[in-house]
Amino acid sequence: MKRFKSLIVLMLFTLIFACNSNTGKFLITNKSNFDVDSLSILPDSEKALIRIKQGESLRHNINMNEVKTDGSYLISFKNETTNQTITRAFGYYTNGYQTEHIINIKIMNDTILINSEFKHLY
Repeated sequence: MKRFKSLIVLMLFTLIFACNSNTGKFLITNKSNFDVDSLSILPDSEKALIRIKQGESLRHNINMNEVKTDGSYLISFKNETTNQTITRAFGYYTNGYQTEHIINIKIMNDTILINSEFKHLY
């Protein structure tokens, strides 16, 4: 019976990780009074750079297939008005997998607001 329980637990973990992809999912909203240029979120195997105008929102996915460790994300972008680069570490991923369903990022004039959404299992 103990062996059967171990097999069930192993199958459950396999199923959970098989359903997840190594993709970080973000909703980014620019609520500042400047355009955002060269925005990147690391780790991203594709190292994509995106631009977001004032008042725009967009969904952005990062490829985390090369990540095999735990760590935090790093957002970096340039304020087009001042040409200043802003960088901030946030969040947490484990073994290259995002624990949240999606991470909402709001870029404000003087801060970055980050809110994680988790999927309900019921």
